[in-house]
Amino acid sequence: MTIDHALGQTTIAAAPKRVVTVGYTDHELFLALGLRPVGVRPWFGEKIDHTWPWVRDAWNGSTPTYVGGSELNFEHIASLRPDVIAGLYAEITDDEYAKLSAIAPTVARDAASAPYTTDRAAMFRTAGRVLGKTDAADRSLAEIDARFAEIRKEHPEFTGKTAAVVDPSQKSFYTFSSTDPRGRFLADLGFAAPTQLDKIIGDKFGAEISAERADLLELDRLLLLADAESRSWLDRNKIFQNLDVVLERRALEIPYYERPYAGAAMAYNTVLSVPYAVSRLVPKLAAVRS
Repeated sequence: MTIDHALGQTTIAAAPKRVVTVGYTDHELFLALGLRPVGVRPWFGEKIDHTWPWVRDAWNGSTPTYVGGSELNFEHIASLRPDVIAGLYAEITDDEYAKLSAIAPTVARDAASAPYTTDRAAMFRTAGRVLGKTDAADRSLAEIDARFAEIRKEHPEFTGKTAAVVDPSQKSFYTFSSTDPRGRFLADLGFAAPTQLDKIIGDKFGAEISAERADLLELDRLLLLADAESRSWLDRNKIFQNLDVVLERRALEIPYYERPYAGAAMAYNTVLSVPYAVSRLVPKLAAVRS
């Protein structure tokens, strides 16, 4: 199998048995296809990434071997003797790619997408090609697409309404674009892209919005990845509290680290996490009055 990607072309001679994933969500792609990676790059942290409710069963009680966070441990990766290395949801540099490729055939992100904006289906099909399981990948994707179609039919009130996901800090708002996995999830539900935010973000997956420009968050739905500290800041921020989207209770909190972890499930946006995210988020979105 020869796969084209953003950093070149990689040939895989046989279906791999030992895969190391260096993309932040890549392990879920392979777990969904029945293969547990021998090495994983943590995203939310080594103590939590394998314990999310939607992925716990796939690990079946085993703890994955982590291979570094923002900095990869190349020696550790080499010691795991991978047949293939996958970096689909990652921004691998040319130097990192050269080091990884010296260890094993390495597949980087999709060439047609900016880092961290590749469509869920494109990444999952690539994982399917790596494992020689394209039919299984297509079947799983068809099931996900059918579920989203059902939701759009059940909730026509979502269609055309603008929505975005925002991660508030204690001084600004990090806003995700419509091409980020979080934005793509909202689009799958039928929501429209937040064009005023997309113009500011450009071809990136997100951008900072200053507290003074909170007016840009005036959308039909606003999903906040708030935690205890940022929630306190939001409560004190008069500009934010006077937005119509807040006053009319169209702003929803979906934290990463607080149960039921709906924000994290939506951020992963994989075939494993989507059903979980849908079951937790759709009722909350449906309860909002336009």
